[in-house]
This record gives sequence, structure tokens and C-alpha cells, in this order.
Amino acid sequence: MTQKIGRWFLPGFLLVSSITLLVIGVPRFLAELMLVPGTPIYERVSKGEQVSDEDLKVLEDSRLQALEFVELPKAYTDLGTSYLVRAQRTDSAKERLEYARRSIEVTTKGLNLAPLNTFAWLRLASANILLGDQYSKKAVEGWRTSVATARFEPFLLVQRLHIGIMLYNAMEPADIEVLKEQFQLTYRWNKHHLRAYSRQMKLNEWMVFLAGENAEQAAFF
Repeated sequence: MTQKIGRWFLPGFLLVSSITLLVIGVPRFLAELMLVPGTPIYERVSKGEQVSDEDLKVLEDSRLQALEFVELPKAYTDLGTSYLVRAQRTDSAKERLEYARRSIEVTTKGLNLAPLNTFAWLRLASANILLGDQYSKKAVEGWRTSVATARFEPFLLVQRLHIGIMLYNAMEPADIEVLKEQFQLTYRWNKHHLRAYSRQMKLNEWMVFLAGENAEQAAFF
């Protein structure tokens, strides 16, 4: 009897394992497949390129379809990015608030699943800024966590510095010290890019202020 059980144990185990892999793997494969049409659009958005409303619809639909199979953190945070872009570009105050709230909702879901996404934390901060001054503290929390999850992130340094400046009046003293540190990191990373950006966005006075007692840095701007 024992030999009979032993003879069938391995084939049975392999069969159960195969079924388990299919149950787990197939939905994830289908979810990843659904992401494909929107991925090039998301890459363009991430680079700051302009995309059409139709492109955003493709991005959003691809992420919503993926979520029908599996709760992928990326699908949620990408969807939040698309809603944030819509909120930032609309001329309607009502739509701005609606899309900002949508962005916060789905981005938060993604961060609950993958809390180390420094990009998503910063976008969460941006969406909260759009809701008004009463959400500034939440925006600072998002900004603070973005820094904590990746103190030096070249693709975010300038944007993080700008958002920090926007939130300055809502910051605690410790946050202001972090902001000054982010200025130093950004300056050392690419001071010429920072100067060009600050001139474009009329932030030169802020750069001088954040430079503090460093006369050489202040004079550069």
C-alpha cells in the first residue's frame, strides 16, 4: 500500500503544481499583455512629452483591462499618472478636482501594493496640491516619502525640488532641511540644467535662497 501511494505521489504532486502555476500564471500573463498598448504612451508621459487625450484613453483602458485580471501595482500607478495629466491640463475646475481625486485613489492603491515607488509618491504629492491648500499636509507627506524612498533619483531631482518649493509654507523645519539637501544634490548633479530650469520657471530667487551662505552657488543663478 505504501509503495502504491509513493508511486502516485510524485505524478500527483506535479499535476497539482502545474494546475497551481496555470491558475496563478495565466491571469498575470494576460494582465501583462493588456499593458502593452499603453506602455509606449506611458513612457512618453514619463518623459514630459505631450500626448493627446486619445492617447491617454488608450493608456487608461490598457491599465483598467489589466486590473480585471490581476491587481498590478504598476497598472494602478500608471493609471494615476494618466489621471494626473488630465487634471493638470484641463481648464475646468470641476474636472481638475475630479481627476486629481481619481489620481490619488488609484495611486494610493498601487502604493499599498508597492510602497517603494518614489515616482508614484511624488505624483501623489502633485495630485494633492491640485486639491487646494487644505491638502498641503498630505502633499508634503507624499513629497517626504518620495525623498525617503530614493534620496538621489536623477530623473526626479528637479521636479522634486520644484514641488518642494511649492509646498515650502506647509513644511516642518525638518522638511525644509531635506529640501535644502535636495537643492544641493540637484546642483551637484547638473547645475547648468538646474539654472536653465529655474530661469524658465522663474525660480531664481528660490535657488539663491536655498543656496544659503554659499555665495558661489547663489552667484551662479
